Amino acid sequence: MRKVTNGQEEFADFNLTEQTSVAKDGELCDLQAGVADCDEESPSDSAASAKKSDKADTNVSECESCGETYADEDTDFSFRTAVSENAEESCGACGTELIRIRNMTKKFGDLLVLDDISETIYEGEKVVVIGPSGSGKSTFLHCLNCLEDPTAGNIFFDGVDIADFKVNINEQRQKMGMVFQHFNLFDNMTVKKNIMLAPVHIGISNLRKLKRRNALVPLNNFIYKFFGESHNRALEKKVKLYKNKVDKLKSELEPLLLEWESTKGIKEVAGKSFAVYDKKLTAKKLRLTDRLEKTERKIDHAAPMSTLEKLPVETSAKRIKQEVSALADRLLARIGLSDKADVYPSNLSGGQKQRVAIVRALAMNPKVMLFDEPTSALDPEMVGEVLDLIKQVANEGMTMVIVTHEMAFAREVGTRILFMAQGKILEQGTPDEFFDSPKHPRLKEFLKKVL
Repeated sequence: MRKVTNGQEEFADFNLTEQTSVAKDGELCDLQAGVADCDEESPSDSAASAKKSDKADTNVSECESCGETYADEDTDFSFRTAVSENAEESCGACGTELIRIRNMTKKFGDLLVLDDISETIYEGEKVVVIGPSGSGKSTFLHCLNCLEDPTAGNIFFDGVDIADFKVNINEQRQKMGMVFQHFNLFDNMTVKKNIMLAPVHIGISNLRKLKRRNALVPLNNFIYKFFGESHNRALEKKVKLYKNKVDKLKSELEPLLLEWESTKGIKEVAGKSFAVYDKKLTAKKLRLTDRLEKTERKIDHAAPMSTLEKLPVETSAKRIKQEVSALADRLLARIGLSDKADVYPSNLSGGQKQRVAIVRALAMNPKVMLFDEPTSALDPEMVGEVLDLIKQVANEGMTMVIVTHEMAFAREVGTRILFMAQGKILEQGTPDEFFDSPKHPRLKEFLKKVL
């Protein structure tokens, strides 16, 4: 697991790491690497306009990315615009890439739980992952926000490789909502404080970071004036060397992968099936893959220097708290729990706790929601209210990845269904294709048992 320093400030909008600048032999360890992400103010995306249709209970919204229209529920308050009225919306059909998984592998000791998975998830999609127990579904979901660090491979979220240990993972997690099997509410805080905790902390931290970033702008520009051009020239030469090394490593890896794949076998452990490969070839493959990934990431981190400008400070800690308090009230009203705002989680039912956990994740206005079997810890009579809330969020355009054993729910909500077994995605398709015309023998066997 990756380590996070206690007390470290993590923020969504700015990525400033205070560094000293040292000039040596024409090369510069620059301040720019810490403040490059703050060079431009985050643009405010215009909200997709909702147009009244002939049906009284339906809205027609326009996708920000492709301009296509899609049906939406007619409600007074939208989870998609919980924090910002300018929240971006997408229909899922325009092909805007949000998460790209490349050759992701996860091992626990000698057990290969995720076997070289590559997949892409697009904005607006509702991807449902199903499969037998021990197939790697939850591990796959946990790897998407690096709660489990993959043994090998890349996970690109919003253009950033979050599997890279140099990436500030907590900053990226602010854009991912996660709902677990067990609710994980703070029992020493009221329901409303549970919802407010993260947005207030992150909002105030962002404000501090913006002020610190503005204070360091003159120093950055002073360094660039004397060393910027020479640093950028040296950087270009390094990048060329790295690219040549990448090409060489790829040429070595291709034949090794073919030989490694030919040694695949299946191992039964405690009634669960796992893929196993030749140990020596696996170790060699992982070493070579690791070298390739590290070299590619050096290219990604090779950011040239430039001058910066100060950004305006348009909020305050008091205003942030007021806005988040109002947001929490609106979210609780939407799920019918306004009267529980000052109640502690121990006094809620399981279904109420899970609904609070869902809106707590939504309060951060995430780009994607990850659900890890959200109904598995609930009594059967409480499952419906939680699934209804997830359907509401799905109908408002939120990108979702859901691990579940609820087949009827998967068919109703999902735009794409993935079937996992033996650490691989064996089949995927639209709900109708997936359930009505399964192709893989293992999927056919699974559906016969659960339907």
